[in-house]
Amino acid sequence: MKRLYAVIITLFFMASWAGAQVVTERCWHLDKVQFLEHKQDFWRSHKLFSTSARAYSTVTGGFYNLTEGQYGFGLKYKNTPFSHHYAGVTSIFGWRFGSGLALGAGTGFLMYDFGMAERDAGWMLPLIIDTRYFIGQQKNKFFVMLDGGFLFNFQDFSENARYFMNPGLGISVPLTRSSHLSFSAGLYTQYDYNFFGRDAGIRDTFINLRLGVLFGK
Repeated sequence: MKRLYAVIITLFFMASWAGAQVVTERCWHLDKVQFLEHKQDFWRSHKLFSTSARAYSTVTGGFYNLTEGQYGFGLKYKNTPFSHHYAGVTSIFGWRFGSGLALGAGTGFLMYDFGMAERDAGWMLPLIIDTRYFIGQQKNKFFVMLDGGFLFNFQDFSENARYFMNPGLGISVPLTRSSHLSFSAGLYTQYDYNFFGRDAGIRDTFINLRLGVLFGK
């Protein structure tokens, strides 16, 4: 009888130990599955909300707006209007292609200090064609740019009208998912040489700095 009890007790402990092993295996398996699910969710959300650069589609591209404040100081003082220094705001609307190329057009308002006590400040209304190329796929993108267009002043159109070119280099730093801080520096040159058939014209050159916000996809 004692031997029977001993066998029953032994079987009971063996069954308990086996059940505990099964439960432990199930718990470990469930924990592993949950860990993997959380890991997948983490990387999925990280990829979705990360500010790392995402390549533009080479087909669709993306619409953008660039609004900048500008300041330029003349490289050589001249006793002529619109040559000392200027400051103003410009806004460009355009299309950014998947290759990194961006094309746009816009306008703005520029105030000029003539550097002459007897002359009041002047202004120009620019009509701008903007071309820039963003380099690489990293978050902080360097770019090269070339602006060109016309400057108008309707107080004395024939005397004050100019055309200009502005090559430069810059960097774009992400602020949010769809906005970037843009900074650039360049050489801004405006001409009126023979613009209205003059024998002699004027060329003024500035170093200009531009800081603004780029909105786009």
